Amino acid sequence: MRNHIKRLILVFITIVFLYFVLSNLNIKEFIIVLKGFNFKFIPLLIICIILSMSSRALTFKMLISTTIKKISMSELINLCLSCASLNIVLPARAGDIYRAFYVGEKYKADKLKLFGTIMLERIFDGIVILSILLLAIFKYQRNPIAQKLCIIGGLVFIGSFILAAAAFKHNKTDKICSYFENKTEMLPEKFHNIFISIIHFIRHKCNSFLEGFEIFNYPKKILPILITSFGIWFFECLNYFIVITGFNIDINWSVVMFIIPFTALACMIPSTSIYIGPYQFAVIAAFAMYGVTKESALAISLLQQAIVTITTSCIAVLFFLKHNIGFKDIQKNIETENKNIQN
Repeated sequence: MRNHIKRLILVFITIVFLYFVLSNLNIKEFIIVLKGFNFKFIPLLIICIILSMSSRALTFKMLISTTIKKISMSELINLCLSCASLNIVLPARAGDIYRAFYVGEKYKADKLKLFGTIMLERIFDGIVILSILLLAIFKYQRNPIAQKLCIIGGLVFIGSFILAAAAFKHNKTDKICSYFENKTEMLPEKFHNIFISIIHFIRHKCNSFLEGFEIFNYPKKILPILITSFGIWFFECLNYFIVITGFNIDINWSVVMFIIPFTALACMIPSTSIYIGPYQFAVIAAFAMYGVTKESALAISLLQQAIVTITTSCIAVLFFLKHNIGFKDIQKNIETENKNIQN
């Protein structure tokens, strides 16, 4: 019942955003713009996608280097590309959950710890994205409201980074759990045993998750991770710049720096598969500030999404076939891990 309600909410959110995307859209003009794309740029776009995911694979490798030492870059690149396709096809960024499951299952590592590492990876992403957006706004788009929103966003992500470091360095889970264990002594034996089991369960989950932040034990590795995180979004920006160039739209690099963070934040909005709705709305809204028509912005977003989806899906099919992994198995594993995380 809960899953059906979630799906209905996701469909509703998608429909609302699609209404704003499609209202007052000139279909003929949209088709003309779409036909005007220079398809010779597609190989360059595919290279950018692979380089972006290679940067993500390198970031992830450095984050898990103290836990898993023998995983190859080739495997991680293919895994990140494949999980990127799952993020597109399945809702709630299911690919990130499967990445933790796959690595944990194959290399006998704690999956919850790996999921904690992926959450930390997202915090690094957020810092880089907002740094790009702040640079773009303060240098090229001096909008006071946008500047204030970016400062708030920056404080959120930098605050999350500091909080994650503090939570790992000063982990009080054992102390807090021990305190509650002592308090349960006054309960009847029947309830005492139940509460002790719950406290032990919580202690294990919290400690496993926080162990995913162990990179804070190696401060010298933080700067290289930030650099590789920057590489992810540099190639994302380059990808968008190539798409815009392919449509022969006269927009400079600074505009792309402003648009990319919008698209990244839009992907965090819950919706149905392929980010349909919020993603297009964000692209149209961002481009509108530079006088780009809704038809052109929609063509850019759809073509860029299509190339990313096709490229990552083709690699995902080959990767999962090679490892004899079926789509139903993937969905089942994601649902199981999702329940474990929520519990």
